[in-house]
Amino acid sequence: MKITEINSINEHLYELSELLIQVVEDGASIGFLPSLTLSEAIEYWENVLTPNVILYVAKINEQIVGSAQLHNQMGGIELKLQN
Repeated sequence: MKITEINSINEHLYELSELLIQVVEDGASIGFLPSLTLSEAIEYWENVLTPNVILYVAKINEQIVGSAQLHNQMGGIELKLQN
């Protein structure tokens, strides 16, 4: 497994969107309900990277299998995971 920081979402947009749809369909409680559409997932990922967010992805055999977001908030850092 390789973990990489992502600085631009464009190259990974479709793959991250498909992963988000998959984990929601599998019952993950991450703020979305089934049936999450591809356009909704893409809209979410297009708005994730902001100056206060660091995004990491985990890859196995060059395929994204999970992600983690670090949000720098006023009171500290918040971690959001998806896998």
